Amino acid sequence: MKAKELRELSDGLIRELDLDESATAEAVCVRLCEVMARRLRREIILRFDDLGAGGTSGLWAVTADEVHVVIVTTARSWVHRLLILLHEIAHMLCGHQPPRLDAEEGRRLLYPDLSPSMLRILAGRTNLSRKDEREADRVAGVLTRALIDWAGRQPHEPTRPEGDDLATRAWYTFGYSPERGHRG
Repeated sequence: MKAKELRELSDGLIRELDLDESATAEAVCVRLCEVMARRLRREIILRFDDLGAGGTSGLWAVTADEVHVVIVTTARSWVHRLLILLHEIAHMLCGHQPPRLDAEEGRRLLYPDLSPSMLRILAGRTNLSRKDEREADRVAGVLTRALIDWAGRQPHEPTRPEGDDLATRAWYTFGYSPERGHRG
């Protein structure tokens, strides 16, 4: 995707999210899946699960009945989970093809007691290339920057962020320190 296309994509997605100024990173995760489900005209199920220590932090797959399933690790902060979800969403936006699951795999994936080892096996079935992964990273980076820009435009006290709203979490994630104050 060219820079102009990425800007238009991120601007449009931010508008579609229609976030409240107090949106938490968790709320943004849920809203992203709602917006993408509407865009794709497909159901998207978002789950947060312990993906174990195998290095997998996120997984996107499609079941036999065309349900998109995104699983994000619980081993990270909500902001980190949002970044992982943005990477999986970026794959969707780029038109990449996720692993397709047969009916039995789909049933097992949708049950909450699926083991971390099974999730690693499913994640290993992806046919995404390094190029696809780099493209998704680039798109996710642009989307992240758009969310941070949005958060920065929300009314808040920039020198004393508090709570779990997206603006506050973005400040801390990207190096806010009460001693240094506002980095605008």
